[in-house]
Amino acid sequence: MKVRIKEVAAAAGVSAATVSKVLSGRAAYAVQAETAQRVRRVALELGYVPDVAARHLRTRQTGQLGVVLEAVGPSEPDRLLGGLASPSAVRRTFDGAIMAGLSDAARQWQVPALVVYPGGGRPQSYLDGRVDGLLVSCDPLRGHHLLSELAQLPLPVVALWTEAVPPGISTVDVDHQGGARLAAEHLLALGHTRIAFYGGGQASGVEHFQRREAGYRQAIEAAGIVPRRAIHQGDVLVEAVRRGDVSAVFAETDLGAAAVVQALTQAGLRVPDDVSLVGFDDILGAEYIAGGLTTVYQPAAEMAAQGVRVLLDRLNGAAVTRSLVPAHLILRRSTLAFGVGL
Repeated sequence: MKVRIKEVAAAAGVSAATVSKVLSGRAAYAVQAETAQRVRRVALELGYVPDVAARHLRTRQTGQLGVVLEAVGPSEPDRLLGGLASPSAVRRTFDGAIMAGLSDAARQWQVPALVVYPGGGRPQSYLDGRVDGLLVSCDPLRGHHLLSELAQLPLPVVALWTEAVPPGISTVDVDHQGGARLAAEHLLALGHTRIAFYGGGQASGVEHFQRREAGYRQAIEAAGIVPRRAIHQGDVLVEAVRRGDVSAVFAETDLGAAAVVQALTQAGLRVPDDVSLVGFDDILGAEYIAGGLTTVYQPAAEMAAQGVRVLLDRLNGAAVTRSLVPAHLILRRSTLAFGVGL
């Protein structure tokens, strides 16, 4: 026979309203810790199971959050990979970090369930009554048409991995510009003044790569140095190194850094003895690039967790916000002080 809330209340020596407050899991309800602990213990002993469906009818909320994984590509366009790494492996790593961050945050904030929708669905399909709000992990290489459509719906939305969102949608992204600035500042602190940016950067049309070049330029200009034009061809970079125009490289991605290593190695040049190198992303396997790639860690899991917090705040009436999660530099073996090994 199903245990009722009145039976739990009687066994715990409290009112049915108190039991409801405790077992709802809502922090806004003030119940003494000792009382709350006793109610939970009694409910467990009696085998009480909350009537979730009835609660949803009363509150018109499920407590569940929806997830759409639009970011299904690596952080470098396929045409630029050049067979250096498996795009599917990079994809699984990034999406895995996103899901880990979402799951950890859901556990911490007592979200009953995350409903994962397949990407590419019709916007109206997210109004199926299963979720109170939506987290969208965006793909900066594909644009954000879905966000524009979602902005027209009566559903709180938080976009992950982008700052380019329409009005009404909150966003949480990695601080790409700040992370790139850290990379360039590291090379400057080692005495390098002839630092090249390797990648599409501003010309790529990809917001993250544009912000990474902007961070590089910000650091270089702050040091009183005129930034160089971005390089995205291995042979061009090799010639610049041989002329003595470049002693260090900041690659906009770790995969780009792997391409730099390949081009330099084929030309008989070594990292870091001939050229210091810093990447961005800290992808799985970055510790094997150039014997250990110094790179900027992209906090995908932390970004996703912050997104859950922002969405819960939105559901509690908070205003639309935009936030950036700081990146940090991971030092390995691909950089040397200027003059060492040259």
